[in-house]
Amino acid sequence: MLHKDKNSINTKASAFWTIKALAALMLFFMLALPATAHPPAQVILTYDSQNQSLNVTTTHQVSNPASHYVFKIAVQKNGTQVLSKEYTSQPTSGTFSYEYPINATKGDVLKATAYCVIAGSKSGEITV
Repeated sequence: MLHKDKNSINTKASAFWTIKALAALMLFFMLALPATAHPPAQVILTYDSQNQSLNVTTTHQVSNPASHYVFKIAVQKNGTQVLSKEYTSQPTSGTFSYEYPINATKGDVLKATAYCVIAGSKSGEITV
């Protein structure tokens, strides 16, 4: 009978440590996901009045721009959306720029928002 009790104790101890290891592994992955998923860090706008074009420079540091990228840039003029472009990757793993034809006059407020395919967005604004 003593032999059966020892096996039962060993089985229970083994199950306890297995559950504890799995819980620690799950916690690690849950905490690691937010570290890899992040919105763009910066959106800077410049406007060329002569060419009527808006340059949107976005900083979004990623390790793989094919799977973690800015998937959409939306542009508003005076609070009304005038343009929305979607993408399937970003051109670099850091800072990149897109140029859009936007008709604007002095005093117009242009706002561009860059959306991350995984998490969050960031906006930039300029008054012409």
